[in-house]
Amino acid sequence: MLDWLAESDSGRALVLVGALGWFWLSHGHLLEGRQRAAQALARSGGGGPTRARALTAAGALTARGGDADAGRALLSEGIDLWSDLGDRDELASALDAFGWLLVYDAGDDAGSLDAFERCLELRRELADGPGETRALVGVCQVLVALGDVEQAESFSRDLLDRSDGDPRTEHFAFHYLADRALIRGDAEEAGNRYRESLRAALALGDILETSFEVQGVAMAAAGTGEPRRALHLAGAVEALWESFGVTFGVRFWDALLETYIGGAREALGAEAEAVWSEGRAMSFEDAVDLALAPSEN
Repeated sequence: MLDWLAESDSGRALVLVGALGWFWLSHGHLLEGRQRAAQALARSGGGGPTRARALTAAGALTARGGDADAGRALLSEGIDLWSDLGDRDELASALDAFGWLLVYDAGDDAGSLDAFERCLELRRELADGPGETRALVGVCQVLVALGDVEQAESFSRDLLDRSDGDPRTEHFAFHYLADRALIRGDAEEAGNRYRESLRAALALGDILETSFEVQGVAMAAAGTGEPRRALHLAGAVEALWESFGVTFGVRFWDALLETYIGGAREALGAEAEAVWSEGRAMSFEDAVDLALAPSEN
């Protein structure tokens, strides 16, 4: 369909790209989404909401695909366009996407916090309860990244209270509680919380969020004396990301990986690389099952 529209109706192709951005992002189709978005933006001279929505999708996909600078430029253009159009709801959504780009892909915690707080203000002005909750998720992420575990725990528990059975909100709330525990060195508590977050992520069908929880369980396993499980799970996530052509760099998360997964490698010594390779060879479905299995200790 998109191939046909790209050749015959560039305006409708741009509409479809804007609508499909969330699907490509949540299902790991980053390369396809980025290429489709770039093609549609280049071929269409359309403006207004259609272009703004496509720019927002293209920016998120491009940054998550490994080019944070290009993604930032695209998303900034989308934010400016939404602001000019006076659409506060779409502007808030674009700011939310921008916040995640800055914390995950650009390593700009201060900029990310500003974007999420601007989004939160707009959602409150719009009396958008679910949108306010999503913005609070972003604020909580930055608090964890900044190491403010006390405030992050408070926000996470507020998110659980607000979740009302929504698996996405539960997923993030449990994840941040797990992060807090891992930062404090309570690997057993972290493992339990990452598994709760993993179950919620599975209900969403979001494979990238699921992979982060598997990685979290891997670190918790390393901290509770299960280095083989840790390397199997971390290796499986690495292979999954390579298959999608993506990389992630989040400073606080990378530091935790270095501490816990690095510790697992040291514990296994000469065996470590072989165990890592075994993990890379696992199917991701098997890795999820292993992550959900009870601790061996």
